[in-house]
Amino acid sequence: MSDRPAPAPIDAKGVALFAVPMAVLTVLGWVGDAFAPTLLVDAPLLLLACNPRLRNLVLVSPTVDFAPFVAVAVLRLVVSDPLFYWFGRRYGDVSIRWMERRLGSGAGIVLWFERFFARAAWPAVAIVPNNWICLLAGAAGMAWWGFALVNLGGTFVRVLGVRLLGAAFSDPILAFNDWVGDNRLWLTALTFAVVAVLVWRSARRGRDEIETPSELAAELQEARAATEPEPGDGPA
Repeated sequence: MSDRPAPAPIDAKGVALFAVPMAVLTVLGWVGDAFAPTLLVDAPLLLLACNPRLRNLVLVSPTVDFAPFVAVAVLRLVVSDPLFYWFGRRYGDVSIRWMERRLGSGAGIVLWFERFFARAAWPAVAIVPNNWICLLAGAAGMAWWGFALVNLGGTFVRVLGVRLLGAAFSDPILAFNDWVGDNRLWLTALTFAVVAVLVWRSARRGRDEIETPSELAAELQEARAATEPEPGDGPA
């Protein structure tokens, strides 16, 4: 682990480099969830490319060959990780405070893990490389080569584990997939409606999943202001 880098100024270009690809990945996730029953039967690898959540990985595993499954799954799982690592490394503690606000009531685990991250960074990135773990890795100054190595290696091992699980339970999984194929029309209508309602509820509560670069910049400015001491708060 290296020293924490000095945070960069909150600039429009840097914010856009993070906000735009994250918006694209968020929309892809929605598409994958909304059309999951149809994609599972007609385009399983496209389903993984849209949303590689665990259930999709398990259901797709017995239906496609080993090489394309591993390639698509690993690539899609890791594609957002460098973005969060870079974002954390660029904006440091400000990015952590921003993530806390985004998580809301679920931010407690970030606060807990932040205190112990220096001692558990490598296994955390290898085993649970979710968005906030990758952001913490960048903010903590974890070397980029170490992050890439354990992130990619850990993801590869997890995908292999899912592949083995899919092979062990291939018969019931394929039977379930056949049922989904026979009922894909109404199931797709149901999943589309569920996704639409969830997106609408999130927007109504003021927690849009997609942020414009200007909105993200404003949130970072607020987070930065919250991390800076008030005038007169220094030593007496």
